[in-house]
Amino acid sequence: MPEILEVLPDPVSLIESMRAIGYTPETALADLIDNSISAGASAISIEYDAAGEPFVALLDNGHGMDAAELTSAMRHGSRNPTDARSALDLGRFGLGLKTASLSQCRRLTVVSSQGGQVHARCWDLDVVQQENRWVVVVPSPKELKNLPLYAELVALASGTLVVWQSLDRLMSGSARPAEEMTVRMADLHSHLSFVFHRYTRREGTFAPVNIRINGVKLKALDPFLKDNSFTQPLEGQEIRVDGERISVQPYVLPHMSHLDADEADKAGGREGLRSRQGFYVYRNRRLVIWGTWFRLVPKEEFYKLTRVQVDIPNTLDHLWALDIKKSAAYPPDVIRDRLRDLIPHFSGTSRNTITYPGRRQRQKAGFVPLWDRIEPSRGRFRYQLNPDHPAIRHLSDGLDAAAQNALQQVLDLAAAALPLESIYSDMCSDGRGAGQPAQYAETAALAARMMEVTGLGLDTVLSLDPVARFPQYHEQIRKELA
Repeated sequence: MPEILEVLPDPVSLIESMRAIGYTPETALADLIDNSISAGASAISIEYDAAGEPFVALLDNGHGMDAAELTSAMRHGSRNPTDARSALDLGRFGLGLKTASLSQCRRLTVVSSQGGQVHARCWDLDVVQQENRWVVVVPSPKELKNLPLYAELVALASGTLVVWQSLDRLMSGSARPAEEMTVRMADLHSHLSFVFHRYTRREGTFAPVNIRINGVKLKALDPFLKDNSFTQPLEGQEIRVDGERISVQPYVLPHMSHLDADEADKAGGREGLRSRQGFYVYRNRRLVIWGTWFRLVPKEEFYKLTRVQVDIPNTLDHLWALDIKKSAAYPPDVIRDRLRDLIPHFSGTSRNTITYPGRRQRQKAGFVPLWDRIEPSRGRFRYQLNPDHPAIRHLSDGLDAAAQNALQQVLDLAAAALPLESIYSDMCSDGRGAGQPAQYAETAALAARMMEVTGLGLDTVLSLDPVARFPQYHEQIRKELA
């Protein structure tokens, strides 16, 4: 047997190095929420303040830990990532609590209540540096009583409190701590609402988890806009790998003309629709990676409304190369090949929604377009005004032969001068077209004018382009104009 030597890592050097893994405040707190959810918490409160001594605290009502469990939880690498886990466990490496917290602070205190007993442990990096050993501090009862949210913890039947103090990374270089804390936490609410959106509302047999930040309850930020009637869920698929099931569910989002300001922000936010297209990978319903095609196809204009929900179990972590922060995952070839095969199944629906927002999968019969797409030969195409559209036909029928010929020439000129390049550029900007009636008042006025011009009834007008593009207003228009 060869000679072996034990080489222990230097505690100070390793801990300081692990603080630079790359957590932001919001991704670090997301890791703590993972632990709370895994502990069966139904309520999670995050509080932060810098009016006095700056702190960040998270309190949950999960099952808590006894003294031995708490000491083990404070150990770096407390769980082997290859060990079998509960199907609902959001943990992975046994590092998240420590690496996430110490990426923001020098003093991490964890207090847990279970069975009427309260236990506490503290990583204090100044003590580690002084002792040059992997040691945690056991806080005194007096120190515990001074912790934020401690009184709320002891009032619970069970739960865990995590407190960050000595916020050297979070508050680095701050001359005005209160203002700096507000700036550093600016993205916290939106990030957690996004990552945990499936937990903050009831889903199947899963009860919602009440998550609050400084007393404000998180609202689900659903990237698929499932509450919008124009969102199109397509046929889902299942991929079987090593006896485990991966669920794939594509959605095509509504065209921008069918989104209100809040929905448009949810759909694109600061990054825009184009950059948010792609696969959305959930590990036990927790969003871990989003807005990527895994280099299977490029991000294209005609895919920008397409988002694909991919649900993976924690038993396949080793195949997805999940990182410590649970912010990146990459599928193996066997899964990538199946995902690539699925892309053509939803590309056509996405293209139709982009190029013609009024057409839906279940478009009612009798729809009359104002523009016709003409493809005469060899793949070339052009658009022309539909001479059979009732508004145009009504005008033409009242003219003599010479005037009808003149009208047709004007229609041909309009088709020839259609600025396709400018229209495409405007569509790529994700903005609302100025020429498209996006508000109810404009749509109702247009319907009234078409009734007056054509002499047609309201039901017929509602099936005509462009009024037919806005069925969300039809019921209200009927009440007003009928």
